[in-house]
Amino acid sequence: MYFKKIEMHGFKSFAEPVVIEFDKGITCIVGPNGSGKSNISDAIRWVLGEQSPKMLRGGKMEEVIFSGTDSRKSRGMAEVTLVIDNENGSLPIDYKEVAITRCMFRSGESEYRINGNQCRLRDIRDLIMDTGIGVDGYSIIGQGKISDILSNKTDSRREIFEEAAGIVMYRTKKAESERKLASTSSNMERVNDIIGELEGRIGGLAEDSRKAKEYLELRDRYKELEINITLKNIENLESKNNYIKEDLAELKLLIDECSDRKTELERALAENGSRNQALEELAAETQEKLLTAIDELNSAVNKGQVDREKLASIEVSTARLSEEIRQLEQKYDKEKLSQSEFREKKAQIDRKFAEASDTLHEKTELYDTAAGELAAIAAQADRYKSDIFELTASVSSGRAEISSLERLQETLEKRQESLLREKSSGDDSSKETIDRLNRIKGQREQLQQELSAVKEQVAGQKSASVQAGLRERELVKIVEDLRLSQGQLSSRMKTIEEMESNYEGYNYAVKHVMKSGLRGIRGVVADLIKVPAGYETAMETALGAALQNVVCDDDSSAKAAIRSLKENRAGRMTFLPVSSVNGRAFRNGRLEREPGFVGFGPDCLEYDRQYSGIIDYLLGRVVIVDNMDNALRMSKSGAEFRFVTLDGEVINARGAITGGKYRNKTANILDRKAEIGSLRNQIREKSEAIQRHEAELTQVRETVSRAADRITELEAELREKEQQDFSMESEIRMIETMLRDIRSGSDRLERELANIEAEKQNSRKMIRELEAGIEADEKAAQDAEKLAEEQRELYEKQKSSFDDISEEITAARIEVNSCEREKEHVDSMADRITASLNELEADITARQTELADMENEKVRIISESGNTDTAVREKESEKLRLETYLSELAAEKSRLGETTAELNAEKESISSRLGSVQDQKYELEIKNAKNETQLDTYKNRLWEDFGVSYIQAMEFRSSEFVMSMAVKESRQIRNRMRELGEVNVGAIEEYETVKERYDFLASQRADIQEAVDSLTGMIADMDKTIRVKFKESFDQIVVNFENKFKELFGGGHAELRLSDEKDPLSSDIDIVAQPPGKRLQNINLLSGGEKTLTAIALMFAVLEAKPTPFCILDEVEAALDDANIDRFINCLRKFSGIQFTLVTHQKATMEHADALYGVTMPEKGVSKVLSLSFDNDFEL
Repeated sequence: MYFKKIEMHGFKSFAEPVVIEFDKGITCIVGPNGSGKSNISDAIRWVLGEQSPKMLRGGKMEEVIFSGTDSRKSRGMAEVTLVIDNENGSLPIDYKEVAITRCMFRSGESEYRINGNQCRLRDIRDLIMDTGIGVDGYSIIGQGKISDILSNKTDSRREIFEEAAGIVMYRTKKAESERKLASTSSNMERVNDIIGELEGRIGGLAEDSRKAKEYLELRDRYKELEINITLKNIENLESKNNYIKEDLAELKLLIDECSDRKTELERALAENGSRNQALEELAAETQEKLLTAIDELNSAVNKGQVDREKLASIEVSTARLSEEIRQLEQKYDKEKLSQSEFREKKAQIDRKFAEASDTLHEKTELYDTAAGELAAIAAQADRYKSDIFELTASVSSGRAEISSLERLQETLEKRQESLLREKSSGDDSSKETIDRLNRIKGQREQLQQELSAVKEQVAGQKSASVQAGLRERELVKIVEDLRLSQGQLSSRMKTIEEMESNYEGYNYAVKHVMKSGLRGIRGVVADLIKVPAGYETAMETALGAALQNVVCDDDSSAKAAIRSLKENRAGRMTFLPVSSVNGRAFRNGRLEREPGFVGFGPDCLEYDRQYSGIIDYLLGRVVIVDNMDNALRMSKSGAEFRFVTLDGEVINARGAITGGKYRNKTANILDRKAEIGSLRNQIREKSEAIQRHEAELTQVRETVSRAADRITELEAELREKEQQDFSMESEIRMIETMLRDIRSGSDRLERELANIEAEKQNSRKMIRELEAGIEADEKAAQDAEKLAEEQRELYEKQKSSFDDISEEITAARIEVNSCEREKEHVDSMADRITASLNELEADITARQTELADMENEKVRIISESGNTDTAVREKESEKLRLETYLSELAAEKSRLGETTAELNAEKESISSRLGSVQDQKYELEIKNAKNETQLDTYKNRLWEDFGVSYIQAMEFRSSEFVMSMAVKESRQIRNRMRELGEVNVGAIEEYETVKERYDFLASQRADIQEAVDSLTGMIADMDKTIRVKFKESFDQIVVNFENKFKELFGGGHAELRLSDEKDPLSSDIDIVAQPPGKRLQNINLLSGGEKTLTAIALMFAVLEAKPTPFCILDEVEAALDDANIDRFINCLRKFSGIQFTLVTHQKATMEHADALYGVTMPEKGVSKVLSLSFDNDFEL
């Protein structure tokens, strides 16, 4: 295994792609300080996984990317590929050649590849682990590594020994096993905590189970007693109701008689009322006509007065208008005179403006002529100046050309020497150039195939990006719509929940209890159940008013709540103590098989199991059926049940049928709860949809981002490959040109050598001609200077005359501008006078028209004044007739009022008697209703509390029943049930569940303990192996170090010591050295050269104990003199199986190299590599 080559692009100072091929022997890399030669060893360290910028001689990792220069832009990435020959299979991978690649981008992202396949950093480290070529091993000894080995930092020294011992892999596996052991131990702690918690619960559950059994027995006896007490109360109430019904029948007959007489009286009163209404309407109509006649009379009188006032006003206005017309005509004549005067003035100004314009035109022509002459003089002066400049430039150019020709002669002589050397090496270079050309052409063909593939990938990525962008916009619109809908649903749910929290729809007593914060109150029945969709109507019918019953802990809680209701007069309500209400859910397998059967009442609800007794008490004998027909059929075979349809019809156990449509508060309560549930589901669905679409949107955006990043990468790769293709094409053209030159080399060189002498003769002749030309140009330049001075004098003289003409033109322009302003003023005044005349003509015409209209109005008023007097007499007669008719209507209305009063008196007497009888009937009906309600309450209690109908309850009736004794025993049972406190009926089932979980966790604990023991044993075994391998390797290195030290120093003594022999894996490794002629001492007291030789001896000792395939030494011998360098090289030569690469300044080291690479920096900040092999071939 050895290094074949390294490829660098954009790494540190290597801006352009660089390929270095390594030989199997010793390769030296040389170059001046700062040229970048150590960057090659840094590149090898970096590509093998180095993560410390400090080890790469930098401050941060991004500094490995070429940062640009004054003339070059920075690179966006750095890439290094190290190719390793793996013919012997030293690396655990099925490839004969392994290419390890590392890329880094300015964004901070990194990529690792093995043979072009992307991988992790860990994969690379695992591949080279324990081979000695890792970044922490001894195959790369960089700048500063020697001092680290000899310093007090023993970690760097120990890394070399552990790599040589081959225990790095064991240490890594041991660390992973220790992490697994810590995680497993943590799991054991959590399991123990859970088991401890379960052990504490099991004891308490056993006691709860015992209490539950006793409670169930007491509940059954309590049910039997309460059924008999309820049946006795029902019998007493039915007897009382029979007497009340007989009294109600007699009262009904009396009420019918009174109602008939009252109806007759009301009919007569209605007729009188209609007549009275007609009289009132007639009187109102007559009164309205009277008022109209009075208004018309007053209007006629007023009109005569108005006409007389108008005539007087017209006389005054006529005189005023005549005077205004006279004044306007005088003003019109005056303005007409002014218009004639301005016309004459305008003609004078026009003549003056024409004269000034002619003068300006004459002066302008003189100005243009003078300006042309002046420009011609200036142009001639410029031509003389240009001639002078050209002649001066010609002189300078001639002198420069003479210097150039002299340098050319020197160059030609050097060229002769170079051509002779080139001819001698041309033949040898021909074969190498052909091989190089063929190799590059093959590489270019492969590169062009890669270019085509990259272009196809770019097109595919852009298409995918467009599709993803369209989907992104679609998803954004969907999410916005979903959020809007979710907000509307949330607002609706918040409103309904506020109604729920305020107990809207409940009676006042329920609100009082639920808002009082009484202890032991758990909630109303409607809050403790969840009705599935579609069952709301059936459940509101089945539960009825029980929906507003309040569930509490026990009887004491109920008593406290009732006391609060009484104190606050807040009403009455029913309480259901959890401790004492224990209904029974009846089942009938035959009904379940009937068509239309939906479910038994308790099964159609969702509720907490601690309330199962209450739910069974309320719905234990309820069967839900799909429709009324099926319910009627089932009721004939299941008399003990109450059948409720999904639409709300009820077939009671005794055959009674209830139907219709609920529109009460309880229905609103269930509807509200159902809507809250529905809204929550919808909001959850919206949220899930939003999350789903947002997740997809995130994925789409990531896809767009990845596509954009990938397009950027591909385009960068495309540009890079195009640049490589261009470079290859240029190189091919260059090589082909070189090859043509080489093939025609001999002829060309001979011709060129023959021409060199002719060129030298020609250059001497040209120098003589140039010197003569320079002398002639200098004389012509002096003549041109004299002519230019004459033109300058003529220009100054002509310029004075030109300035006088310019002043005259300015005066003429001022006169023209003055005439134009005066002309504009006269035109403006003429326009104003014309407008004033037009306005005066319009005013005169308007006033004459107004005067004519007033004369016409005067004639019309005089003709109408006679008709007004006749109208006044007619209106006075109409007024007197209407006043007489209105008096007759008032007398008839008075007579009708007396008759109506008599009828009302009789009606009041009948109404009073009827009210008294109805009150008696109402009181009896109230009593009857109360008894009926009490009967229903008792019967409902049988069903709700004990799950039996009235007919079924008769089967529980005892012939030995005594009311007082039954009440006493029932009270005693309630007290005992109260003493038991809260009972958990499900404790037995819960106990079984907890016990099962406890057993499972105990089994899990045993498995985890077994895993802990296994990991502990594995760690101990690996620790033992590490100790043995390290001790064997260390002992071998100690012997080798002593021998190598003597070899390098020519004697002396050196040894390696463990500071703690009992713990070799963590103890420090000390180095003690005794050069010849000195005492044994610590290495820190040695000189610089001695320290370097000691470190080199240790390095050779490690390589001898475990040879590495290749080794890179970066200026490790810089402090050695020539004699010590010879010893150093002799030691290197003994390791014939190791490929050495040395970065060096030492000439003695270079002399022993098999291949030599030079690193230069022809362009500031950019390194280039020159290779030199010892057949004298040279390539760039």
